[in-house]
Amino acid sequence: MIRRFYQIAIRYKTSLLLGMMGINFLLTGVDVFIAHSQNNFFRWELIPLIYTPLAVLAILGQLFLGTNKGVKRVFQGVMWLGVVVGVLGTFFHLSGNATFSRESLFRLLVEGSPVAAPIAFAGISSYALVSEHYRGTERRSKLLMLVALGFLGAVVAAFLDHARLAFIPVYTLIPIVSGSLATIACFYAAYYQVNTMESCIYLSIVTLNLFVGLLGFGFHVWGDLAGTQSIVWARIMYRNPLLGPLLFSNLAFLGGLSLLPENDEMFV
Repeated sequence: MIRRFYQIAIRYKTSLLLGMMGINFLLTGVDVFIAHSQNNFFRWELIPLIYTPLAVLAILGQLFLGTNKGVKRVFQGVMWLGVVVGVLGTFFHLSGNATFSRESLFRLLVEGSPVAAPIAFAGISSYALVSEHYRGTERRSKLLMLVALGFLGAVVAAFLDHARLAFIPVYTLIPIVSGSLATIACFYAAYYQVNTMESCIYLSIVTLNLFVGLLGFGFHVWGDLAGTQSIVWARIMYRNPLLGPLLFSNLAFLGGLSLLPENDEMFV
């Protein structure tokens, strides 16, 4: 049965990849909604919230009407727009943190708005574009490269977020270490044709990050509920980001999907 599921996953790899990107856009939109509601959606903070449903609709259109050239062009245009939204968001977060002309690097990167968060839109859009445009080993290599960059971004985000706590307690270093290992593993798998043993090592590392993400989610929930006798939604929404640790689980799942053989390799 496992082999049967494996064959189905290979056959419908493109649909699985695009479907995952739709889910990623949806969850990222929810995360942005929670974060930006703290400022009552000030000025440009509505941009990602307007873009998110457009991106989800574009992916659904590509999934079900992908043979239509017009739908395909709209999909590509919306995804490229997502890259722009991600880059602009990073700029806005940096400029928002720089409240003075001579701002410290600590203030720019650690305090204030998370500078690594908006680039997620660019990453998801790029992954969707590669999933749709390329095929064969070239696609697998490019997807693994994007997953590696995603893990690198997640490590940077975790480092900046946990730096506010001076990495106390010490287990706040866990995602930084596991994410760094995953980054190296994904880059290696992207550049080299991995053998069976290397594939097992790679899958072990991404599986580790899957559990690290779930563990981090538990720690964040625990931290939000600590010292309270009831659920305080304001703490859950604004204190420890609930969806942040799950980025590691998400990237681990994408890392596994990306390594799946392409259809043309089934007959080699």
